[in-house]
Amino acid sequence: MTDTTKLPRGGVNPPPELPGPRDPAIANAALPNRAIIPMLQHQGRPALRLVKPGDAVSEGMLIGRADGSQSANVHASVPGVVAAVTEIALATGEKCETVEIDLGGSFETSGRPRTPRPWKGLGAPELLERIRAAGVVGLGGASFPTHLKLARAAGPCELLAANGLDCEPALGADDALLRERSAEIVEGIHICQVLLSPVRTVLAVSDRSEDLVPGLEGALQRAGVAAQVVVLPSRYPQGHEQLVIAALAGRPPRHDPASVAVNVATLYAMYEAVVMGRPLIDRVVTVTGTTVSRPRNLKVRLGTRVGDLLEECGVDPAQTGKVVVGGPMRGVSVSSLDLPVTKGTLGIVTFSREEARPPKETACIRCGMCVEVCPWGLHPTRLYKLIRVGSHALAAAEGLARCTECGCCSYACPSRIPLSAVIGEGRRRLSASGNGGTRNA
Repeated sequence: MTDTTKLPRGGVNPPPELPGPRDPAIANAALPNRAIIPMLQHQGRPALRLVKPGDAVSEGMLIGRADGSQSANVHASVPGVVAAVTEIALATGEKCETVEIDLGGSFETSGRPRTPRPWKGLGAPELLERIRAAGVVGLGGASFPTHLKLARAAGPCELLAANGLDCEPALGADDALLRERSAEIVEGIHICQVLLSPVRTVLAVSDRSEDLVPGLEGALQRAGVAAQVVVLPSRYPQGHEQLVIAALAGRPPRHDPASVAVNVATLYAMYEAVVMGRPLIDRVVTVTGTTVSRPRNLKVRLGTRVGDLLEECGVDPAQTGKVVVGGPMRGVSVSSLDLPVTKGTLGIVTFSREEARPPKETACIRCGMCVEVCPWGLHPTRLYKLIRVGSHALAAAEGLARCTECGCCSYACPSRIPLSAVIGEGRRRLSASGNGGTRNA
């Protein structure tokens, strides 16, 4: 075991006022009476809808077929009848077609014994097809189709990093999966090793999960999987895949085609797809916040309303001023609790009315804190000023596309200047102009 003691550079400590789940165990969320399932839960084009109102659907049935290379299949998370086909705006603001399923009928797989399918003699095409058919995408936030990520990485692979660090403060879903599904995650690592033939494999965990190391090393040994368990600091945004790889490789963060990081939730979904033949129809979501009385990690059927999960965890509506889908640093504030949980939903976080009040912005005091905490070595105040005056080309020359909108600069700024929001808008304008941009994977 190796203990890496710091980020390559920058980062901030998690907001101390937000509680993590008091019980790290994974609980099953209540089944939705009506599942609201968007055809867009991934990068690329929306899936092509295959059902219409009145159609009977079974649990795990394909209801949306991938449309194009970066699209992904979508499956029914519950059995029942298609009640409606509508259009909704997702938390990101994107609009897409949605299939609404009224719960009914029997469950064909859930709650029943399942027989693992042999896989160790399969070649890469067969393994990738099982992952593709199941609609598995990156569950660490990127939502990029996993079969494409692994297929593109085929060839010399120096490092395979199984990323067990929760990507945002106060979220605990990845930690919970490591605690309760370690054998399955290890088998997911093995599947990746067969596909990538990495020179080195590392399972990276947070220092807050250091007590898991002996059990994880035992699980790897029992499965005959050659991998090292490494402890990394929980300093945000250490969970970003480029930072995990940089810390393990001992170098500054950069795009590295010879290294691949796969989130542990994605590894578990890969196990379910390849070994158990189960499509991606649920995921573990952390529900927490200062107005939530019972913060929990819940295994949630995709399509469950955000409002239903908050009610299940004891939210106080009278005290809640803001609901964020995602994490406290990079999540999106939403105005409707009717939004569904999707493949990309990492968590749901609430803030009190007092916390939700916009901070009072004051003049920059040139303290340099934003520069100090930026993990990418950028100069946020300089980028902010260039974007404000419309000098996007100059901002691009100073590294605008490298920004991942992690929010460290805004969090650290004593003047409460909305650095990350303005820089993010500049990145989107730069990308729309055809000069590219960088996604946070």
